[in-house]
Amino acid sequence: MHRSLVIFREVLFGVAVFLFIGELTARAQQLLNPDQYRIIRENSSGERPFADFKRIVRFSGYSPAHGANEVANYLASEAKSMGLTNVAIERYPSDGKSYYWAFHTEPLWEAQKGELWLVNPEKELLADFNVFKSHLGRYSRTGSVTAELVDVGSGVSEKDYDGRSVEGKVVLASGAASRVMRLAVWERKAAGVVFYRTEGAIDHPDLIGTVQLVPWIGPHGEDPTFAFSLSYRVGSELKARLALGERLSVHSEVEVETGPGEYPEVRAEIPGTDPSLPAILVYAHDNSRNTGGANNLTGVGCTLEVARLLSNLVSTGTLPRPRRTIRFMWGSEHYGITYHFHEHPEDLQRILAMINIDMIGYDQQSSGAVFHLYRSPNSNPSFLDDAVQAFVDKVGVENTIAIRNSHFLSARPTEGFLDPLFAPTGSREQFHYSIESFWGPSDHEDAQTLGVQAILLNDFPDVFLGTQEDTPKAGDPTQMRRGVVIAASSAFYLASVGADDLPALLHNATSKAAKRFADDETKAFGYLESAKGEGLPQAYWDATNVVKHGLSRETGSLTSLSRLVGDQGFKAQVDPLFTDFQARERAALQRLESYATARASQLHVAAAKLKDPGADAKFRSVIPERSPDMRGPVNFFRQEYGRWWLMEKTGDEQFDQKVALAQRGEYFMYEALNFADGKRNVVEIRDAVSAEFEPVPVAEVAQYFEFLQKLDVVRMAAK
Repeated sequence: MHRSLVIFREVLFGVAVFLFIGELTARAQQLLNPDQYRIIRENSSGERPFADFKRIVRFSGYSPAHGANEVANYLASEAKSMGLTNVAIERYPSDGKSYYWAFHTEPLWEAQKGELWLVNPEKELLADFNVFKSHLGRYSRTGSVTAELVDVGSGVSEKDYDGRSVEGKVVLASGAASRVMRLAVWERKAAGVVFYRTEGAIDHPDLIGTVQLVPWIGPHGEDPTFAFSLSYRVGSELKARLALGERLSVHSEVEVETGPGEYPEVRAEIPGTDPSLPAILVYAHDNSRNTGGANNLTGVGCTLEVARLLSNLVSTGTLPRPRRTIRFMWGSEHYGITYHFHEHPEDLQRILAMINIDMIGYDQQSSGAVFHLYRSPNSNPSFLDDAVQAFVDKVGVENTIAIRNSHFLSARPTEGFLDPLFAPTGSREQFHYSIESFWGPSDHEDAQTLGVQAILLNDFPDVFLGTQEDTPKAGDPTQMRRGVVIAASSAFYLASVGADDLPALLHNATSKAAKRFADDETKAFGYLESAKGEGLPQAYWDATNVVKHGLSRETGSLTSLSRLVGDQGFKAQVDPLFTDFQARERAALQRLESYATARASQLHVAAAKLKDPGADAKFRSVIPERSPDMRGPVNFFRQEYGRWWLMEKTGDEQFDQKVALAQRGEYFMYEALNFADGKRNVVEIRDAVSAEFEPVPVAEVAQYFEFLQKLDVVRMAAK
């Protein structure tokens, strides 16, 4: 073929591919104006947030600590330099003793030295804080100790100490260091703890995991001594030598500063054109554990770039100034957002939605991480979920390899990306992502308990998290750039939305709701399929409960759109969709009824029994409501976030063993408490939690609220 014809054919092919990409791209994301999205995409960087990430990691950082102030000062300085307004640092006191709501404040802890030496039979350096911060357990205390090393197995149960004398010795253990501190040091007078990591031991035997000594106060007011953390390889070698009868002695040198401190929180804004409107909050926690844990700061690097990118584009007129203010906040994880609203409850009305950016930006291939969007809980359904998902899906579709995009039969085959987004110095990996229902833990769950509509962007899992390998070298500018584009597009769009955007928002939401309705029905049919004999009536009720609460979730999400676009013309456009949702529910319930009848015949169960088994009337007459004096999470399992407070209030360290709902995990209780709005009775809350997670007996929910009522967390009103 003549060369000019070949070139002409390739040009036509290129034009066709371009048009095809443009068509699919438009279909993948329909919310933000395409030109505005292109501007954000083209001007975004993966290198700039990666550079911020590397700069911040050099500070010790974990609030409260001196390094946390250095991080805060850096963030405030950068915010001012990029033209953000209302830049301020607010400092919240933290003494390690007091509470705000159920949160136990932490003491300042800053380490200068932490060395562990094997001194007998030979001298060898086993651990050094100044080499790897994860070597020294957080809240270790200053001291110099030389003592015999003794193996106590996992060290977390009483039987681990049977027949072993540990007084005055250093124990070697593979179990949770805090529990070992309690059993070995505070109860049996051991001198200290040497922990070694067993998680991922086969694939990663040299990782050194971070440990924290929480609680940092013993049952009789004792201070902890010290804990060092070793890799599986080093720890198992010591264990093997002890098993062979060797007498090993170690020497520890620890120098730390501890006492009262502060949680610094940085705030800055891109002002909107209408200051009367509530703001869009972009949040990231800025605490990099001063015993290791840099992944916490990938989100800070990305949010700084979001602020820099949008501020520049808006100030130069490249993008129009949004209607709503975009606020950025950086503070300690959990503590920052909770302390802020504790001190500024009026701010709850000034925040329309919160985009919580946790750990994003690590190399997905080496760390095993997947990018997740975690949606709102059913207790607070939100327009936010589907809007942000639109941008996650767009970046995900365009950066996922598919054979249909490779053009492998053409003269110029490609990698298989639709329209890839790379950073020049980053990887060329595809984007692994998922959209998930609510989960935690991170700052969004704290905000949700206060009624703030919030979602989480997060990398999980990460094999390097909280180890000496949790450093910038594990990051990837390409993934950071993708995270920046998702967050910046979402924030700018939500801050700019007006009434004219309602049709697109409704189309986006209803198309995604259709899949969730289908998932609900699949879950419901699963209950009927697995039912046996006389359990069918309950399974049928559980199945219908899932479908009915699916409707409640989706109508709640659509209703919340009025907060975003206003009431003008809202009802006329949304009411037909509510009618459609109700029709979907009726059709699904009819299908369930037909299948339940068929299952009854198979199981030889009387069809007349296929009805709501009901509940004790006394549970329908009791309405729990959160006490206004106790807001935020009341966590049964995490010491600082509720458990410590609950132990003090009850005087019982094993209080959770007496609450049946606690045996189902923390988020059953989290959502039950969120549903306690002073309107739902105990049965209705049981129904809602059962639909969201799995069927729960009403007596368990009632007992949970009775427990909280005694602590003034909730008030119980008669219907």
